Formats: sequence, structure tokens, C-alpha cells
Amino acid sequence: LVIETAGPSCQVGLLEDGQPVGGLVWDWPQQHSEKLIELVQNVLHTANLDWSAIRYAVYHQGPGSHTGLRIGLSAVKAWALSLGWAVYPVPLMRVLAWLGRQVGGSELTLGLWETRGGQAYGQLWQGEGPVDLPGLHPLPVWEAQAPAEALVVGNCFLPRRRGLYVPHIRWSWLAACAAEVEPLQESAVISAIAPLYFRPFVPTQRKNP
Repeated sequence: LVIETAGPSCQVGLLEDGQPVGGLVWDWPQQHSEKLIELVQNVLHTANLDWSAIRYAVYHQGPGSHTGLRIGLSAVKAWALSLGWAVYPVPLMRVLAWLGRQVGGSELTLGLWETRGGQAYGQLWQGEGPVDLPGLHPLPVWEAQAPAEALVVGNCFLPRRRGLYVPHIRWSWLAACAAEVEPLQESAVISAIAPLYFRPFVPTQRKNP
């Protein structure tokens, strides 16, 4: 089972022997919590399967929408822990690096995802591995630091650099990237999975009445 709730659409898909066999996308934003279980049930019904047929979950770990990430992870943890699934958490930067190799034909990629305030979250990858830690910087900083030979992959461009535009993430890309990720199987490890955020997440504090 593949789950993508980090973006504006809620997406689910099914894999058999690592290959996509069916999926559904709900394009209305801010309805992830209402539609996720319904989409999973519908995609299982279409494939003539039930919940017992699922052995693992592929989860988009982010960064992305704070609310969407938490909705998807809460569901994945609940199902994995109660039904004995393994979990494959796939970060956004891994997906962009995979696209750079498979679609852009470049082993050296700079994943770059624009956020608010003219900043972008990014990371340099060589092949299937990161070169450095991800960071959040203004776009001019990325322009100054990015290697000239790197392919920029994401939802923004840098001047005078080769780029591959990716407006959103598809569940089938997450499925392909799962082959590069080690599955998490122990209950304690699955319980400890946390979303990745563009900025440190600080829960909203309730004001005293």
C-alpha cells in the first residue's frame, strides 16, 4: 500500500511484487482525513483484495504539508502496528533525486522545493545517496552554491541551470523509490517514525481563557 498525503491531493496505490497495479487520487485539498480510508477501501475493492493482503506500506515522509504528513503517518502507524506491516518511509529529496536520474538522465541532482518567503528546501544527491544534509535557504543562496553540472529537480528553477520541473509528487514515484529504502519492521522503530518538515515544527499553544 502506497500513501501520499504530503501534497494537495490525497493519493493511494497498490503494489504487487514491487510494481504498481492500481491507485486512486482525490484532488480536492484539505480532505485527506475524510478520504484516506475511503480511498484505500476503494482501491482494495477494485483489486478484489482485503486488508489481510497488504504486507507493507510506503509512506511519503516529507517535507510537505504539516497536517497532511501527520494524517498519513498516523494512519500508517496504526495499520502497520495492528496488522504487522513493514513500513518504507520515503523522503521528498529521494524522490527528486530518483526523478533526476530516471527522467533527467543526471546522476548529480539538486532537489529543490520552494516554500514561503522566497526560500527553498534542498539537498544535493549523487546517484542514490545524498552528498550533504538538506537545508532551507533563500533561492539566491542556492544559486550561488549549486554545482554548475547538477540538474535542478523540483517545483522551482535556478537561473542559467538545467532543470526538471516537478509541481507535485505522484504515488507511483514513491513506489519506485521504496526499492532504495530499508523497510522498518520492529514496532518500536515504526512507532518512532517522524515526518520531515521544511522548518522545525512547533505545535500551536492554546491560549488560556
